[in-house]
Amino acid sequence: MTTNDVTAEERYGFFKMFSHYAAKEGSSVTLSETGNYCDSFLNDHIFTHIGSPKEFCEKFKRLYNIIINSSRAGKKDGVFDDNDCSFLNYWLNYNLRGANSDPTICVKTFYQKLRTPKETSFKSDLLETKLYNIEKHDLENMRRLYDLYNIKTKISYTMAEDASQEKSALCLTYTKECFGKYKDAIINCREGCFYFYSVLAEFKNKYKEEFSYYTNTSNYCKSKELFDLPDYETVIKEYKTGPFKRIITLPVLFPLLGMFFMFIFSDT
Repeated sequence: MTTNDVTAEERYGFFKMFSHYAAKEGSSVTLSETGNYCDSFLNDHIFTHIGSPKEFCEKFKRLYNIIINSSRAGKKDGVFDDNDCSFLNYWLNYNLRGANSDPTICVKTFYQKLRTPKETSFKSDLLETKLYNIEKHDLENMRRLYDLYNIKTKISYTMAEDASQEKSALCLTYTKECFGKYKDAIINCREGCFYFYSVLAEFKNKYKEEFSYYTNTSNYCKSKELFDLPDYETVIKEYKTGPFKRIITLPVLFPLLGMFFMFIFSDT
């Protein structure tokens, strides 16, 4: 499979169940791995590009097993569905290829290396057909959306009835962070923006619907406006009339300053 064979809906599909996958990812960090299976790959060329290759291999193996062995409505344990595959493909792309989307690393090749005849853990043929290198701009957009959902989860913890006073006080900090990252996600989108803006709109609606009710009981986030994120048009208009001017001015100003100092020093 290549990125051209995948629809945007399929690529972003797992975000509809973000809490499910975020919890599974969290579990993979706390669990310990037994056995020395990952030791055999340390000298393989694909692992030479990865920092701490053994730890990475073990973490992926734990995450793989947690997800494939989980059941939910419409899915039984022991198999993956399309959303499972899209999440694992995103996870591998981000964690294996890095923030710079290293083109020399192929996520599908990585999985094929793990599927040796002696190893029965990685038995999913479906996952192999669903793995591909995500384009850099898509991966950046997905990471921004992932960060937003992570912050949303943190906010939900601060508004829980049993939240401590210290944790509740973080609500305003997280809502401010969410507001900033949401605007940055809109402003910094370069390609694939049409669908990306639609999933941001979904996030915006979920954010408001989930938290507006709890402003009546929260000790710190009492204003419903805190959870009313601006729409795309408002963000872009504000950007073009404010910071945008400064961004345009600086690249023009720096060369002029350089020429100014060049003339000064050339006369001395």
